[in-house]
Amino acid sequence: MNSRNLSPSPAPCAGVIVTRPPPGLGPTMAAVASRGLHPIAAPMLHVRQRALSIGAFRPDAIVLTSGQAVGSLTDPQLHDIPCYVVGAATARRARAAGFSHVTAASGTADDLTTLLQAVMPPASRLLLAVGQGYGHEMAVALRGQGYRVLRRCVYAVRPAPCLPPDAVAALRAGQVAAVMFYSTRTAEAFIAALTPALAPLLGVVEAIAMSDGVAAVLGAGAHWHGLRVADRPDQDAMLACLPHGGA
Repeated sequence: MNSRNLSPSPAPCAGVIVTRPPPGLGPTMAAVASRGLHPIAAPMLHVRQRALSIGAFRPDAIVLTSGQAVGSLTDPQLHDIPCYVVGAATARRARAAGFSHVTAASGTADDLTTLLQAVMPPASRLLLAVGQGYGHEMAVALRGQGYRVLRRCVYAVRPAPCLPPDAVAALRAGQVAAVMFYSTRTAEAFIAALTPALAPLLGVVEAIAMSDGVAAVLGAGAHWHGLRVADRPDQDAMLACLPHGGA
């Protein structure tokens, strides 16, 4: 797998900062460690679940753009409804929560919209469970295709105000080879949390971005030694961008 590398590789270091929030943080940390690298937790978003209320709406399908939405869908009556999700990681979490009919798109919101248009007839009732500030464009697009969409915000995201002490210490010691970014909001939060003393330290660090949109935020907000964009919006493609352990 050849990721798109926008500059040469950084100087060898073992540390990799992981910026995604739980629950994805733990598995990513473990995957980084399995490659012989030292993972450093720096979740840049704090997620708060919200209760789901849909009244008399009876969905023909549930639509999830993020695994973060799963935590609010606890009603067992929902778990037998077909569930269409953005990608494989969200599908795994939905199945673990009890959903019995889960279909995953290829990793982006556009992929998910295309999947829904292929399998759900127009006028279907769709419950779109998203985070606060997410899902507006998808809801509009689906309604334009004739779907009846109930959009519900089932979690809220707040950016972390600063980098954790372990991440700061590793950057100051020159022990960070790469920082992994899985969303534009995570990238924005990281850039906003940089202090004038920390920002120059990124000049020897490589940024790993899940998409071109994430890379655009990172490229505009800081000067990196390198900026890699994963070939696909999934965990394996992100890990393939990392330096080799023990380098």
